[in-house]
Amino acid sequence: MVQLDVQQIISQALSFLLLLWVLRRFAWRPLLTMLDQRRAHIEEGLRSIAQQKDEVATLQAQYSQKLATIHEEARGKIQESILEGKRIALEIQEEARAQGRAVLNKAKETVELELAKAKVTLRDEVAGMTMEALERILRQKLDAQADRALVDAVLGELEQK
Repeated sequence: MVQLDVQQIISQALSFLLLLWVLRRFAWRPLLTMLDQRRAHIEEGLRSIAQQKDEVATLQAQYSQKLATIHEEARGKIQESILEGKRIALEIQEEARAQGRAVLNKAKETVELELAKAKVTLRDEVAGMTMEALERILRQKLDAQADRALVDAVLGELEQK
């Protein structure tokens, strides 16, 4: 039995060695090649992912920069619009003030003109009434030339007032 066990062990060892040789000869290289190809494929995938991640980070930075630029431009345009609005408001206010001054000046001129007309009319009426009164009173005492001098003196006094 001991001999049978030794023969069995030797036969199993030879079978194992033969199996190793067959596996090494026919299966080991294809398995290693397949594993190397798989490893290379995984490494390439990881490199590709890292490259894409870097590209995404670069694009994100560019988009962030562009977005910041757009925000700055928008703020600038808003500020320009606000300033333009204030400028237009000031122009409108100045134009309204100028129109108001023009209307006020025209009204003053109209009032002054009407006042001057009223003074002339009043002076003429006062002169006419004075002439009538003087004519009635002094009809027999004065002549036409003295009458005219008296009226001119009265009118001069009225104009001074």
